Amino acid sequence: MAGSALVNLLLRAQILYYYLTQRYKFNIALNSIRDVLQVVYLGLFISFLYLFFCCWLPNTRRQRPIRRELMRSLGVVASLQLVTNMISVNITIYRLHIDSYELLMESLALYLAINLVFVFWYWYWDYPLKNDLIDRGSTSYIPQGILFPEEQMEARVLNTDNWLPGPIDYYYFTILSSNCFGSPEGHMLIGNRLKTIQIIHTLFMIFVFIIFIARAINTLS
Repeated sequence: MAGSALVNLLLRAQILYYYLTQRYKFNIALNSIRDVLQVVYLGLFISFLYLFFCCWLPNTRRQRPIRRELMRSLGVVASLQLVTNMISVNITIYRLHIDSYELLMESLALYLAINLVFVFWYWYWDYPLKNDLIDRGSTSYIPQGILFPEEQMEARVLNTDNWLPGPIDYYYFTILSSNCFGSPEGHMLIGNRLKTIQIIHTLFMIFVFIIFIARAINTLS
């Protein structure tokens, strides 16, 4: 989440730089939307700093368990920051003449921010619930989450259900989902919540790849 907030902050600084250094035609509606987005982003950024430094960091230093409500709040704020910047960047490239190289760099920044946000959401809705299921030894219902190939192989070969995914598993799943616009081969999503998250994830990546990269190609031509 901190990485995503940092990327969004750098992207926001680049947007402000464009407006300070380039000329653009006055438009009341677009100016109003731009100003509102700036205020919204500032409020979200301050909220993230408060949650991170005043809530999450003290609990971590004191080795206290982090409440899921706090983690969810951090994820929601970071996600809203991402949405705000995606709208702002789209308005910016619509109003200003931005070189193709800068468009591609902004697309890369959004790509990184999207992956950092969604790797958190995939972990948030998969790992804690799966870990809790193993601790309780419950088999009375099908657990909702991501079904990894290692789980399937363990159940088929060893007849056990003790494997838990690590950070690299979630990064792999998120990055491949971004590049393939869907779950990577051998992985399955169980439960409507994670399916909804992947639908939103796919829409975000389509927005970046089709709109931003298409505009960068147009500037080259």
